[in-house]
Amino acid sequence: MIIRIVRAALAGAVAWWVGMQLTFVPAQAILADPALQSAKMNAIYELAPPARIATDPWLLPLGMLITALAQALVFAFIRRGLPEGLIARGLAFGAVAWGLFTPWFEFYLPWNLMLEPTALVLVELLCWAGILALVGVAISLAFGREREARAAGG
Repeated sequence: MIIRIVRAALAGAVAWWVGMQLTFVPAQAILADPALQSAKMNAIYELAPPARIATDPWLLPLGMLITALAQALVFAFIRRGLPEGLIARGLAFGAVAWGLFTPWFEFYLPWNLMLEPTALVLVELLCWAGILALVGVAISLAFGREREARAAGG
């Protein structure tokens, strides 16, 4: 079981990185556009001190790995309550992760504190949906099926 969780965490961390590249990197053309974005949100990138990942870039992959490990542990705990099939199970887990994480975060920090326009918050909600769907599927595939794991001694 530990091997499956570690494997799922590694797959999830890679999926986080890939998901960020596929969603938020292209979305920056919209999200960072001064004509669309709040001045407060854009100003945060100029304030001193810089973000921790600007001075210690190794923190970003470490954060993704720790987050994916936490998600792999939760997946291991709730997987039997999710739909059958690795893809369906992963998408359902991604939806659970999205529902527990994203609405509050986007409401409280970008929309409330940073005064981000609602339309841009909606773009971010979609980006997070893509990332967490990808992470959920990666974790599910890496975790594998129960009977296959039992046959392999895992």
